[in-house]
Amino acid sequence: MKTIIVCTDFSQEAENAIHYAASMAKENQYHIILFNLQSISIHALNAQVSADFFYEQTLKNQQKLKDKSIEISRLYTVKTEYYLASGNFIDELNKCIQATNSDFIVMGMGEKTLEQRLLGNNVIKAIHRIKKPILIIPGHIEYTGIRKVLFAYDTHKSITWSAMNDIYTFINEFNAEIEVFNVSESIADFTEVLHDIDLNSGYDLDDIKYSFKMIKSIEIIKAIEEEVKLTSADLLTMVPYRYNLVESLFHRSKTAIIAYKNKVPLLSIPLNTD
Repeated sequence: MKTIIVCTDFSQEAENAIHYAASMAKENQYHIILFNLQSISIHALNAQVSADFFYEQTLKNQQKLKDKSIEISRLYTVKTEYYLASGNFIDELNKCIQATNSDFIVMGMGEKTLEQRLLGNNVIKAIHRIKKPILIIPGHIEYTGIRKVLFAYDTHKSITWSAMNDIYTFINEFNAEIEVFNVSESIADFTEVLHDIDLNSGYDLDDIKYSFKMIKSIEIIKAIEEEVKLTSADLLTMVPYRYNLVESLFHRSKTAIIAYKNKVPLLSIPLNTD
């Protein structure tokens, strides 16, 4: 049985992600962990409130999280537990992953705000720093099954077999069809795609429906968005590339951009899960 962590701050998009994950968990008999990072308002910190205040807030947050886990367990008949943390989001999420031996993370994604443009948000941080697959759910999407997966593949970024294995896991568990989609400035690169993604290596493809598609375009993000619409994909999959310091000055993560703009769930697979 797989264990999935669903991050919640009790916002509308987080609530939607919980119900999406619970529906998916019911279909596949997953075990759910509701993860919440409690935070104290800056006003309370400035007022130097007592230790008793922090203790009472922790009890309230714990009860709220417990009630939500009971509600989800009752509504969807799935095993649901909770994990309350305090501190740095990435550090605490990693601790939760280790403590629960979880397989992947589910997070809700709201509209892009000015603050997120300037500072980023926890979803984007997790994409680049958590070494587990992260399923990002747009705030308006309900779970209706995963039957068609679009894998947006970059020929110029090497992909580990651990990353490919995560993709295959989703295909097999949901009995989904996958399209490997590449956007390139040169159609001649298509042979490179076929060599890079050896779908026959170590897998029995008799039960997997797959196809390749490559188009020529310089507008990569737009091309991916159009392909999502064209194929009516239930899930978009990408493997984010980690740029070094110099590269990051000139490149923006396509996965992060898609996460902000995406109209369907996005499965971000870490390049290296070691």
